[in-house]
Amino acid sequence: MTETIPSSYETFFSSVTGHGQPHGWQKALAASETPENRLVRIPTGFGKTQGVLSAWLWNRVILGDDRWPRRLVWCLPMRVLVEQTEQEVKTALSLLEILWKEKGSHNGKIGVHRLMGGADAGEWHLYPEECAVLIGTQDMLLSRALNRGYASPRARWPMEFGQLQQDALWVMDEVQLMDVGLATSAQIQAFRDDDQRQGKTPRPAWTWWMSATLQPDWLQKSPDTMELTQDLPVTRIPVEARSGPLWDGVTKPVELRPVENDKAFASLIQQAHLDKPESADSPTLVVVNRVETAVQLYEKLAKDKSLQDADAEIRLIHSRFRPAERASWRDEFLNKAACQGTPNRIIISTQVVEAGVDISASLLVTELAPWASLVQRFGRCARWGGKAQVLVIDTQPKDRPPDLRDSVTTPL
Repeated sequence: MTETIPSSYETFFSSVTGHGQPHGWQKALAASETPENRLVRIPTGFGKTQGVLSAWLWNRVILGDDRWPRRLVWCLPMRVLVEQTEQEVKTALSLLEILWKEKGSHNGKIGVHRLMGGADAGEWHLYPEECAVLIGTQDMLLSRALNRGYASPRARWPMEFGQLQQDALWVMDEVQLMDVGLATSAQIQAFRDDDQRQGKTPRPAWTWWMSATLQPDWLQKSPDTMELTQDLPVTRIPVEARSGPLWDGVTKPVELRPVENDKAFASLIQQAHLDKPESADSPTLVVVNRVETAVQLYEKLAKDKSLQDADAEIRLIHSRFRPAERASWRDEFLNKAACQGTPNRIIISTQVVEAGVDISASLLVTELAPWASLVQRFGRCARWGGKAQVLVIDTQPKDRPPDLRDSVTTPL
């Protein structure tokens, strides 16, 4: 599909991502002969999206390896993650000059289609012979894999079902947020594997389950998936390779703070932000569990005279903003470049920043949450090395069992 084939995967990776050399796990993933079912458990900040995308592009598109499926199906639990992943994939394909813009010939071009409520996915089902990247929410994609496509005309169900069940590499991303969708994806893949063993699938489909906190037993929820999970390969960073700027010297001391009400919560954030050391060069990130809490904190901090005198910039983000309002977030403050040199910014958010957002904070203030969510949130501070402070806020200290409070301060 490209005029000249890069001399190596390392050269290709650099041209697609704009970064230097790939991590060892990214090279190993791209060197796989076939995209068999696997678990991808990589810490936050180590380029999971880029690693998976470049592995598929290198093998299927650049090398033309027919053992790799034509369709890359990226399944996500949240709308905001779909938008972010779509943007990253389109940027990579544009750099390679192979992005199909749904005009002109599809031959040699790769279409990127968003399957999400309220979005137009285009006519991807009319080009089963061409490569494509389908990025969508789990309700839209899994329903099509079950031959019951949400918001899809009934006559199109079997067409979409066939293309998603064969010649497809499924990436179940951020599975810790998928609830029953995770078990459903495992059962569907178990049925695909059974058909393949019986010779019913000329072009097999595979699944990669991916998360920083992924546990193999999450897939063992039914008898149908027990055989699937046996000897399932795991892509992870070995202990001996855990060195370098993202490992050495990185410190994130965690402190648990009880608060009684929203006013005390806002006051704690204000004081912690103003007390940040002079060496801090990135924003303060506040992550809470409910939209209402985020809005209340934003209103209180926006009226705080101390922050106004300090000329602090305060931003609010959550899932209820309209697409037009979210469109500018990535360029203005939800990207790596916008985080550097902006210590006087406070970003107040819900769990929409837990995954797929490449930002780093010098101070993280997070509401107490399930451990998998806390790990994701911890990955949004000191993301590229260095030091950061983490404050975990317990808004219901009197009602919290001691073992839950103690678990938060367990050394990372």
